[in-house]
Amino acid sequence: LEFERTGGIASKKKGHKQADKKVEEEVSDEVELQIHGVEKPSVWRLYGVQFILLPYSIGKVLTWEICWFWRYRVKKLPYAWEDACYLTQTSLKISANTWKNIDESRKEDLVTRRLWEKSNMERYIAETRKESKRRR
Repeated sequence: LEFERTGGIASKKKGHKQADKKVEEEVSDEVELQIHGVEKPSVWRLYGVQFILLPYSIGKVLTWEICWFWRYRVKKLPYAWEDACYLTQTSLKISANTWKNIDESRKEDLVTRRLWEKSNMERYIAETRKESKRRR
């Protein structure tokens, strides 16, 4: 549509098309295709490299688990925003990419509902079911 509006393609009724290379390049630069599941190959994805980095990866996960346990189980601190987002994302079973695409107001609403707690999650599921029945 943008290409037709800028005059890159003449009217379909006339039957002939004019391709303005400058406009075509501008439009193609603006349009970015997001193809999920197909990524550029990386050396870090090779099994041999991942096997070599396994001790480092295990250490990193263990450090994260210990810090989490210390902060939120022993000290009983309130959850930080990133940690509350992580808990909400995992309780809703949403992928990281999907979570990134949710607008900030929706994220804030979901986090403030404290959906990682079982009773709050059950209440949220009941509300969403009621809303979906109402829309039908």
